[in-house]
Amino acid sequence: MTEVKKKEPTTLATLKELIGRNREFDIIDLFSDMHPADIADLIDELDEEDRLHLFSLLDVDKASDVILELSDSSREQIIEDLSNEQLTDIIEEMDSDDRADIIAELSDDQAKAVLDAIEPAESEEVKELLSYPEDTAGGIMQSELVSVSKTATINDAFQAVASAKDEIENISNIFVVDDEERLVGTVPLQSLITTRRFTPVVDVIDDDIPSVPVDMDQEEVARLFKKYDLVSVGVVDSEQRLVGRITIDDVMDTVEEETSEDIYRIAGLGQDDTVFNNTRESVKKRLPWLYLNLITALASVLVIGFFEDTIKIMVALVFFMPVVAGLGGNAGSQTLTLIVRGMALGEITFENARRALFRQVAVGIANGVAVGIAIGLIAWLWKGLPILGLILGLAMIISIFAGTLVGALIPLLLKKLNQDPALGSHIFLTAFTDAFGFLSFLGLATIFLKLLT
Repeated sequence: MTEVKKKEPTTLATLKELIGRNREFDIIDLFSDMHPADIADLIDELDEEDRLHLFSLLDVDKASDVILELSDSSREQIIEDLSNEQLTDIIEEMDSDDRADIIAELSDDQAKAVLDAIEPAESEEVKELLSYPEDTAGGIMQSELVSVSKTATINDAFQAVASAKDEIENISNIFVVDDEERLVGTVPLQSLITTRRFTPVVDVIDDDIPSVPVDMDQEEVARLFKKYDLVSVGVVDSEQRLVGRITIDDVMDTVEEETSEDIYRIAGLGQDDTVFNNTRESVKKRLPWLYLNLITALASVLVIGFFEDTIKIMVALVFFMPVVAGLGGNAGSQTLTLIVRGMALGEITFENARRALFRQVAVGIANGVAVGIAIGLIAWLWKGLPILGLILGLAMIISIFAGTLVGALIPLLLKKLNQDPALGSHIFLTAFTDAFGFLSFLGLATIFLKLLT
């Protein structure tokens, strides 16, 4: 007889059981060997009243890591419930860039209280980071780094790394500076291990590792990391003085942030809108875009109303109206997504935009012809009206071509106007493809019916 193995309980189920039995020491023991990101995932799954209680069981060092991994809604709730003293203790354990990010989320009173309570040097450091726009290299960099003079040897650099190991995490590069703190170059950590101890550091500088200006857009920084396979990079001011470094984990956060922002903006959502926002806030953020969508949708209603007499003559047109508009919108959405992504990755610029536009127009014409022939034959065989098949086929070609063209033009136009290419682009695209799809279909029907009567 086969023995049935008992299913092991999940960590979340175990945690909820321990909460129900008020076994705090067992919860602390459960958390002791877990990664901060895994603890954050568990806390995110809990009810609001349990989140703060469990977070309060963490020691300050682990709490400083866990709070950074929490979802926005969980972190916001916990920050609101923590005292200024607790917040200060947690924030003091963080790296400078994380410190600045958390303090930027606080209310003005909380931020002032924390900045006044932490060490003066750390407070000035955070204020300096907060002075940079949040979407620039300066806004995502950290001040902690290892640097040595250009007159130093490999052994000096080795000692500098050893001295900083308890204060700085993820040391991958050592920065070489001159007497005025201007960046001379970067030495990978691997070179310290593989090079003779008394070799001058300037002899092993890696010329393939660039630096970035403090005002570079964070998307450009992310593209630089991808292009050169970087792990960290130095940040310099206008006079080439070294002011900080950006590490790969900062860039990963940036990529996630920018991707989410584009997805939200295409749909007409605010970046801080989540499924857990309270009803009032969500309605406030989304309703203006829905009103805009309503106004643009009325254009389709006006187009249909204009061709009311044509629809009365051939009622079968009604069955295929959504098909024409829908396929045009889908074709446009495909192109729009490709263009927005290409612009975000730096693949599409104004210099090569014309080539990309012509390529997408060719694709739109080819797809329009293929789909137009198919739907034309379907309409002819289904309704037994050759003229309906012809009208529908031509309308589909026009609609898909126009949708593809506009799907490419909208983000390019928004970029030309110095707006985010993703900003509400899907709403504008849908409004156009619906109205134009109905116009082309019903307009062709009117022309053909007049010629035949």
